[in-house]
Amino acid sequence: MHFITNAKVTRVEAGKMFVEQYDDDGAVIKNHELAFSYSMMLPAFKGVDCVAKVDGLCNPRGFVLVDENQRNPKYTNIYSAGVCIAIPPVEATPVPTGAPKTGYMIESMVTAIVHNIHDDLAGKPLTHRATWNAICLADMGDTGAAFVALPQIPPRNVAWMKKGKWVHYAKIAFEKYFIRKMKKGTSEPFYEKYVLKALGIHRLE
Repeated sequence: MHFITNAKVTRVEAGKMFVEQYDDDGAVIKNHELAFSYSMMLPAFKGVDCVAKVDGLCNPRGFVLVDENQRNPKYTNIYSAGVCIAIPPVEATPVPTGAPKTGYMIESMVTAIVHNIHDDLAGKPLTHRATWNAICLADMGDTGAAFVALPQIPPRNVAWMKKGKWVHYAKIAFEKYFIRKMKKGTSEPFYEKYVLKALGIHRLE
C-alpha cells in the first residue's frame, strides 16, 4: 500500500484519478495521475443540512457547537455528542482535516450529557465534563493496531500504540463482549469500570 499525504483529489475520469500533493506551506509540489480499475472515495464529513441551517447551532461545516458540558451555548436545551459535534482541528494542515472521534470518547460525551440533563432538570448547575479519552482497536484483517490516548486531543498525558496480529483477535473478542453487554442492557459493567480505572482511564473528569 502506497500513501500520498497532504493531498487532495482535483478530478476523476474513467479509470484515472488526478491528485495534487502539497508541501507544509500549501504549495503544490507534485501532480499525480493514478490509474485504477476500482476506486472508492470517502468525502469529507459534514453536518445534516436541516440542522446546519439553524442559526447559531453549528459551525460552517454543519457540526453542532458545544461547551464543556456538551451543551450548545445558544440553545441550552440542546446537547450533542459523537461525530456530529464541532471539534477544532488539532493543528493547521495544508489540506483541512477534522479531529477523529472514537467510541470510548463518544461514550464519555454521552455519560456527561446524561448526568448534565439530570442535573438541569433538578435545577442544579452543570458540572459533568467528558474526558474525551480514546481507546481503539483498529482491525486490519490479519493484523491491527491498538492505541490509548489520554485525552484524545493533545496535549496528552498518555500516548500508547502497539500493532500486531493480537489486535485482530482482541477486536473479535471485544465485539462479542460489547454485543453481550448491550443485550444485557449494561453499558458499563462494574468490572469494566474498575479495570479501566486501574489503568487511569475515566469517562468523566
